[in-house]
Amino acid sequence: MEVQLQSDPWEWEKPMATYLLRYHSDQLRSIASSPDPNLHYPLFIDFAELMEEDPHLARLIFSQPTPYLQAFDNAALLSHRIVVRDLEQEKNVVEKNFIHVRINISGSPLECSETFPTIGRVRVQHRGILLTVKGTVIRSGAIKMHEGERKYMCNKCKKSFTVYPEVEARNSISLPSICPMQKLKPCGGTNFQYVENTIVCHDYQEIKIQENDVIVTGLLTAKWSPELKDVRCDLDPVLIANNVRRTNQLKSEMDISDDLVTKFKQFWDHFKDAPLKGGRNAILRGICPQVFGLFTVKLAVALTLIGGVQHVDASGTRVRGESHLLLVGDPGTGKSQFLKFAAKLSNRSVITTGLGSTSAGLTVTAVKDGGKFPYINFY
Repeated sequence: MEVQLQSDPWEWEKPMATYLLRYHSDQLRSIASSPDPNLHYPLFIDFAELMEEDPHLARLIFSQPTPYLQAFDNAALLSHRIVVRDLEQEKNVVEKNFIHVRINISGSPLECSETFPTIGRVRVQHRGILLTVKGTVIRSGAIKMHEGERKYMCNKCKKSFTVYPEVEARNSISLPSICPMQKLKPCGGTNFQYVENTIVCHDYQEIKIQENDVIVTGLLTAKWSPELKDVRCDLDPVLIANNVRRTNQLKSEMDISDDLVTKFKQFWDHFKDAPLKGGRNAILRGICPQVFGLFTVKLAVALTLIGGVQHVDASGTRVRGESHLLLVGDPGTGKSQFLKFAAKLSNRSVITTGLGSTSAGLTVTAVKDGGKFPYINFY
């Protein structure tokens, strides 16, 4: 087939632009109507729809996300300019400089365990493909700026080309060994000159996740630690995010059906004569049912999960309504079972232990970020 001969990512830009105009014209019109030309605008694409329309392109994006997602961004700008040209009679249309394609894998074959592993099962075999992981944001860094691209001109053929930073080398830019232009008839040039005023900077933010409240789709790679004398260099795994979805937000926005409201009313109507001994105790029997008895502990767990109401005192200080819970007991009395049950029932939870901690215990840690200590984690 002719489509299989197009191995160069840039040869796909026009077919990609055609796809975007056909299936995502509404998003393109919305972007064209936005007032700020210098913002970065997302263009969301469902991988399942793309796979149904063009399976070969979908496989290329999955197996080689770095070049083909860049080509998709270029195609988004190309299709955007076509939409702007078609809407030139309208007053509020502004041409944009930055549009990025974001891949949503929901409902696609990429939700299988091979391409959607838990954080603990991410391995070297996942490097270089379009990977999705699920986790809880436990730390987010400050929004920083780094150089996203710059242009150079070959002194031999006088053609300009764009170079991008390498995440593996801590966002440093390396020039190619030979001129990348004119691939059919390469000029063989090895001397390049920087083109003035072509540096494009981007905002970026680093987040650290632990299972399981956000779904991040991106490219798995690694980043070398800074070079220090007499210190071994390490590789830190990094996922360059293409799309981020908040699962806890989806949970909080779930609609409560009328049938569920009716069952709730029927439950309390049934125990209206004895709401504490009847209704409350029936709920407590459903908390960690594998542990017999211990109703006082189950009541404490329930109250901790339900929480309270935040209020402001006379001095204007906010007092949170949530309570802390301290379980003390001999080994084997079910403390961990209560914690695991509470974590499953809560929309947002992280389980941690004190194994491996020092005699000071889990109290406070200072976390480095770029040689500084901006994070203070309290436990």
